[in-house]
Amino acid sequence: MNLFGKKEEDEDNIKKQALTNTLGIDLGTLNTVVAKPSGDKFDLFKIPSVVAVKKEEPSYVLAVGDEAKAMLGRTPEDIIAVRPLRMGVIESIAQAKALLVYAMEQGSADSMENIDRIVIGIPGDASEVEKKAVEEIGEEAGSSFVLVISEGLAGAIGAGLPIAEAEGTMVIDLGAGSSDIVVISLGGITDIETIRQGGDNIDENIVEKVKEMFNVEIGIHEAEKAKMEVGMVHSQAKIKPLVTHAIGKSMETNKPQKVDIDSNLVADAAEPIVIDLIGALSAVLERMSPELISGIYNRTIVVGGTSQLKGLKERIFEEVGVPVEISDDPMTVVAKGAAIVAAEPRALEPEVRLKAMK
Repeated sequence: MNLFGKKEEDEDNIKKQALTNTLGIDLGTLNTVVAKPSGDKFDLFKIPSVVAVKKEEPSYVLAVGDEAKAMLGRTPEDIIAVRPLRMGVIESIAQAKALLVYAMEQGSADSMENIDRIVIGIPGDASEVEKKAVEEIGEEAGSSFVLVISEGLAGAIGAGLPIAEAEGTMVIDLGAGSSDIVVISLGGITDIETIRQGGDNIDENIVEKVKEMFNVEIGIHEAEKAKMEVGMVHSQAKIKPLVTHAIGKSMETNKPQKVDIDSNLVADAAEPIVIDLIGALSAVLERMSPELISGIYNRTIVVGGTSQLKGLKERIFEEVGVPVEISDDPMTVVAKGAAIVAAEPRALEPEVRLKAMK
């Protein structure tokens, strides 16, 4: 796991301090991904960021992950299934702690007391209070040391971008609850722009558009499934629209009703989020120095679940003139980057970054 893409001898100091029992965690609004370094590869675990709790006692956790996700919208009156994070922000400390404990249990074969270090990726515009809350949750969950870093920086590291170079790289991280645009040079972040919108907002818009067009109310799971199956954004690219179906409840008869959802409907639902993304990208480019423009022109990558919408890379190029590549593993690349940093404790220190350039 060569963090800077340089010769192995340049990393001798890092390697000597590498820790063995470490985890990288992408604490997401929709899914939490855990990466555990295993040689030159990773053991990966994807966990729905859902916790089931007692309605009258929200800190009393009944289920976490897949079991809790299955309860969304289907629980009895005394149980609620909730997401501890919304738009990338922790809404419940107790529930987030339960999620993180579960994630650490899934990612570690040993007891939690033996975890040397975890690195957690969170939205780049998180406040110091939010960062501190995540650190404290990680420590309370059983890690001896917790580091919080930007999801965009973790994504760049996980994707193997040459972040130590002075020319610059850019990562567009499109998550469920928030989206980060991060510019990196000399191993550090030079600019960042975050919008608190993402895939969840597209799902909600799909629900509303189906209601408007068909007078049928579908569940959020059906909307998410449709997005994944036929998802597209409006662009000049010649993409053949696809069609899937969803089962909802007729608002006239209250009976089950099947509706067809095509790529254009999803693209309409995604358009407000795409417009905000383009606006954020334009703002970053306006602030960017000419010295970094050529670097990001050649090295911009898109990560996160929403990156899989067809036509997205074409739309970005049409609007802002920056060619982008979609990550091969958009759902796990942030956790992988966090795991690399966790295993190499000094990797982000300035002297190590600058040495990697030589």
